[in-house]
Amino acid sequence: MRQTESTGAPEQSAQQRNVRPEKLSESIARDIVREMRGLPPGSMLPPESSMANTYNVGRGSLREALRILEVHGLIVVRTGPRGGPMVAPRADSVNFARLASLHLHLTEATYRDIIEARLVLEPVMARLAAERQDRAVLEQLQAYVELPEPQNDKEYLHSVSEFHSLVAGMSTNPVLDLYSRSLKDIYTDRIESMVFPVSARSKVHADHTRIARVIVEGYTTEAERLMRAHMEEFLKFSADSHPGILDEVVDWR
Repeated sequence: MRQTESTGAPEQSAQQRNVRPEKLSESIARDIVREMRGLPPGSMLPPESSMANTYNVGRGSLREALRILEVHGLIVVRTGPRGGPMVAPRADSVNFARLASLHLHLTEATYRDIIEARLVLEPVMARLAAERQDRAVLEQLQAYVELPEPQNDKEYLHSVSEFHSLVAGMSTNPVLDLYSRSLKDIYTDRIESMVFPVSARSKVHADHTRIARVIVEGYTTEAERLMRAHMEEFLKFSADSHPGILDEVVDWR
């Protein structure tokens, strides 16, 4: 039995640690992902024959590895003369959310749990955005501030979704950004119709604009406070007007 470098203690086997041994296809999939890093969406990967030679495996194991990546939304396998594995056009939070929703469904997490988690995350995201002053983030928020107030349901829904999408991905921390955007993707599918009444929409737009401004101006504490108050108001409105939806178990997207 091998010994670990740090302690000299015997290293436990996968079976002793109660960890499932990794399949060959999973190992290949990991190697492919390493090679994919940095490639833009839509990039074609090498042909299957070339990849089989590179990883010294049979076509069956390679195709199983590609299927793993396809199921997780990381690649698309195109058919036809110019087909083959391609980096997915949307290797982003949507695919991560789909996988997460399956696990959340099994744990019987509800949409109320999702919103409560966002109530914790979004104020943090707003604070980090104000603190770190990422130029790309600030430009997007400044553009949002300059938008006119929505005049109809379609414009309002787009404005709300756009604002929270920006907030969910603007901490400049890729882990926080991915998790926060994924939570938004999960609840948006089910709760998109849960919008404030027309009489309250001017206030919602004003709140969004104010939060965006304090982030642009670098007021970290105020950005966090305003975002928390805004999310608390949304949770209260949702609980009062759509309690049945909030108590539904998250479904697999």
